[in-house]
Amino acid sequence: MKGSEPESVYWKRRGIVAGVVLALILLTVIGLNAFGGGGDEQDAGVEADAAQQEWTAPTPSSTAQRPYIPEPSESASESPSPTAAPVAACPAEELMLQVVAAFGEVRSGSEVPVSVLVASSADVPCTVDLRSVAVELAAGSDVVYSTAHCETPQGEEVELSDGAGQTVEFTVDGLASDEGCRGARRELPAGDYELRARLGDAVSSPAALKLT
Repeated sequence: MKGSEPESVYWKRRGIVAGVVLALILLTVIGLNAFGGGGDEQDAGVEADAAQQEWTAPTPSSTAQRPYIPEPSESASESPSPTAAPVAACPAEELMLQVVAAFGEVRSGSEVPVSVLVASSADVPCTVDLRSVAVELAAGSDVVYSTAHCETPQGEEVELSDGAGQTVEFTVDGLASDEGCRGARRELPAGDYELRARLGDAVSSPAALKLT
């Protein structure tokens, strides 16, 4: 039974009620989907974390690259040590010889200790063979005695530098001698003689020696 209101009003009310019901149904469906989707995303996140924490053996392609450091070769570790240049022999003009007799006057045939100092004035180190040093006794220009005639050379090869010198000791016996120690040795006559030291072409200044 219809009321006193017009029929159009009834249809409008029915449309409003139907719209409200439809809206409620849509909201219910959207809510259910939202709750269900959130659960799926949460489950997916948990599974992803578990996959990250799970250990897997490294493969050759995933192994970290390390710098290659070559081991030193024998040629590099055992480099030859530099060879020192040989020291040259002292030039005769750079040698300085000094002869000193223990006595200035002795009886003929007596032994006289004699020292010879060998030094170099060169600016660089040089070597000298002290076995080549000899002591001579001369009467004027005539050499009547030399340690090189009969004595065994004494000393060794040494290096001279900075003005430092080396001393060689001799004993002059006052007897005449010949080269190669040939012939009988005899006493030298009394008189004034000159004592000199010689090393190759280098000769010392003479020292006076008187035989009585």
